[in-house]
Parts: sequence; C-alpha cells; structure tokens
Amino acid sequence: MRLNPVSLNALFLLAVLTLAFTILTVVKTSSIKPYYESGGAVKTIASLRKESDGFTTQIKVARERVDLRLRELDKVDLQLNVHRVYHSPTLGLLAGVALPDKSEAEIQGKLTKLKDSRAKVAVDLITASAKRLDIDKAEAESEGRQRFPALDEAIRQRQDELNVILRRISDQEATFTRDRDELTRKGEELATGKDKAEKLQREEFSRRATRIAQLEDRIRELLELQLKWLDEIEPDANVLTTTSDQAIIDIGAREQVRPGQLFRIFTYAQGRQIEKGMAEVVQVSEGITRCRVTEVKDPRHNPIGPGDLVGNPLFDTHRTPTVFVAGEFAQYAREDLEGFIRAAGAKVAPKLGPDCDLLVAGERSDREQAAARQFQVHALTEETLLRYVPKSFAPRTAK
Repeated sequence: MRLNPVSLNALFLLAVLTLAFTILTVVKTSSIKPYYESGGAVKTIASLRKESDGFTTQIKVARERVDLRLRELDKVDLQLNVHRVYHSPTLGLLAGVALPDKSEAEIQGKLTKLKDSRAKVAVDLITASAKRLDIDKAEAESEGRQRFPALDEAIRQRQDELNVILRRISDQEATFTRDRDELTRKGEELATGKDKAEKLQREEFSRRATRIAQLEDRIRELLELQLKWLDEIEPDANVLTTTSDQAIIDIGAREQVRPGQLFRIFTYAQGRQIEKGMAEVVQVSEGITRCRVTEVKDPRHNPIGPGDLVGNPLFDTHRTPTVFVAGEFAQYAREDLEGFIRAAGAKVAPKLGPDCDLLVAGERSDREQAAARQFQVHALTEETLLRYVPKSFAPRTAK
C-alpha cells in the first residue's frame, strides 16, 4: 500500500508541534518550581500593576523634592553671587570676598588671597575722597591762597568785562523790543492799509463789472440793430422732377408765377443752406412750372434732384414783397434796378419804412442803412439783386 505525500507531511508537522509543546511545558514548570519551593505566593496582574503605580508615585515625589532642593540651591547661589561668591557643587569655592577675620581661602586646592567686598571698596574710596577734600580745603584756606593780588585783579577785570557784556545785552534786548514793537505797529498799519486797498479794489471791481455788464448789454443791443444783409432766403417751392437741363417745381399760375422769373435752387445740410444752382421759368401751368436750369454749382458731387428747394427774395406765394432802392450803383441806374424789380413781380416802395421787406443798398446810402437797422429790414447788394431779376438790356459802364 502506497502512502499519500500530503498525509505524510501532515503527520510530520503534527509530531513537531507536539514536541515543541512538551518542551515549553517543561521549561515553564522548571521556572515556577523554585518560586514555590522558596515559599512565595502567586501575585495577580492587578496587584503587580498597583505595586508598579506605587513605585511610580514614590519616584515622582522624590523627583519633586530634588527639584525643590535644586531651586533653593540656585537661589542661595544667586544671593552669594551678589556678594561675588561663586561656588560649584563639584569644584567647591571658585571665588569669594575677604572677611574681617578671613582674607585667604583654598580655591581648587590652592590658597588664594580673596578680594575685598564691594562695601569695603566703597568705604575705602569714600575715605580716600574725604581725605583729599580735607587736603584741598586746607590748601584753599591757607594764608597764601587767601592773599593773591594778581588773581583778585584778574577776577575784578573779568567781572567788569562781564558787567559790560551784560549791559550790552540789556541794551540789545531793549533795542530788539523797541524794533519789534515798531515792526508790529507797522505790520498792523500795513494790514489795515491792505484791508482798505482790498475793499477799494473790490468796490472798483464791482463798479467795473457793473459797467462791463452795462456795456455788454449795450453791445448786444447794438448787435441786434446791425444791418442784416440777405444771406439765406425762404423756400417758395419744391423740385418735383429734373432732367439734364430742366426742373419741374410745384407752384404755378395761381401763385402768380410768370415766365422769366429766376429761382435759386438749394438744400439744407448741417443747419445751413447749400446752393446747388439757378433756374429760369419758361412755362407756367395751373399747379406746376417748368424751369430751365441756368447754373449748376457742382453737378458731379451735388447735382440738382427731386426734393430740392427753390426760392427768390422778390417772390412770395402769399403776398407781394416790397423793396426800396437807395444809393448809387456800379452796373445799373437806380431806375433800371427798380424796373427789374417790378419785372420780377415785386413792388417798389417810394420810401423806406417798417412795411418794406428789402433794401437794395448802394454807395452813399448810410442814412437808409441806419433806418433799415432800426426797422429790421434785410439789405442786399446790387450784385445779389441781379441774380434774382430778369435783365432786359446790357449793363452800363461804371463811371
């Protein structure tokens, strides 16, 4: 019969464990047997722990006593150090002070002379100083020192010089006080004068400011009375359609439009009038008018187109404008200009008044211009007028 190797290994391991347990039992029995033979009693773990805690407490108390003793020794050692006595627990006395009955001591096995204490040193110094002062006092009170004419004379001269210096200082202080008071007085006077000057200056400034305001008001009044020259005109109609050389506007016969009238074509940009060109009426219907474009300012960048405005200062769709002509002119006579104005559809006034709309001002018309400023009538030059009226004959040569 053949045995299984696993069973053999298990039997071998069991035999080894049995042998080890037997040996351990014998050893423990051998260690306990002497204790029983000596009559000892068995102690529990709790009793052993209690006994250990008691020993620990005793050790702690002993250590505290040792620490307290060491602190007391350190305190005594510090008190000895104040008196220059130094002691080592291992080496013994290291240094000390001499006593009245003991001036030497054994330090590290050698007889050494001790130093005097601080009190004795202080007493010796005070005694020596007292003796020296007594000697100096006796010398100062000696007859030779009491009678020294040269020294007395030098002291007297020095005192005289000191008195002179003191008088000079007193005089300087008096002068300083007087000058200071004078400067203070002048400063107060200057301050008072400054206040008065500033007050006068403020009053003068106020007066001037008032005068300036009055003059500014007067300037504004004069500016309002300045003669206003015609620059921009009121629109009378709108451009409906345009071709290359014609424009149709939205007014006609019922607005008293007549052939030959001239209109300025313009638009508004950035709050001001921009002129685009001029047009002449060629055909009038009931509600529209066909015009011929006679002038274009900028056909490429600003051409005439629908929506543009047309106007003529001598034409109004609601009433007939009134114009007064005054002065001497370079191109036409006064009568000629009045004829052009009538041909444009406006009326010529016999005299300048507040009912006039325009003043055509030539040379030597200062009086009429002043009246126009007063009546707030717009003025225009001969050159401006000729742009808006039809001309039936050539201009005359200026003289």
